[in-house]
Amino acid sequence: MEIFLYLTEPAWTEAWIEGGEIPISLASSYLSDSREGIMTPDENLVHESAVPIPSLKQHGYHFENVKGLTFTDNYSNGIRLPDLYNANYYTEDGLILSFCNHFDKITAGRLGKRACVKILNLKKTRRKIDKQLGCKGIMKPCEYTNDHQRNHFLKSKEDEWQDEFRIFWKTQMPKWVKIPQNTAKLVWMAE
Repeated sequence: MEIFLYLTEPAWTEAWIEGGEIPISLASSYLSDSREGIMTPDENLVHESAVPIPSLKQHGYHFENVKGLTFTDNYSNGIRLPDLYNANYYTEDGLILSFCNHFDKITAGRLGKRACVKILNLKKTRRKIDKQLGCKGIMKPCEYTNDHQRNHFLKSKEDEWQDEFRIFWKTQMPKWVKIPQNTAKLVWMAE
């Protein structure tokens, strides 16, 4: 498995190659009104339901920050509304590190990045960060969908070009962590 990390500043490659401290940001720091580069309007949203929960507003039902919602046998103006079982619609923050499953200078440009390193052992790197954060990160590739469903690893089809691989930690404070020498090797740096 080859995993790449695109970086905004070429100087940031040093910590990944020589060892040093790196920041890990909250998922909400990538939240935006528009979809551009690394910013998305649905970051940190967990939306798991048979129908888009916000669509129920037009029928007079307003749900936000709900977990395990069961909504059955409801009508609006004589129209039966869809049943929901154990539906979720809430925001959940946590720390994320976002990587890419491929290297491509065009992808780097779209992300607004000017350097790229290849991670040499992502599992080992996650374990070292886990110890410093005091919790185990969830690590897996993102999937992409055309529908309303979302979670930390299920994103809009519009983001599919990112080909993202993530680590997510359920902790609420941005942190700086130490990573050892030779965590990554340089792949590309803009002139």
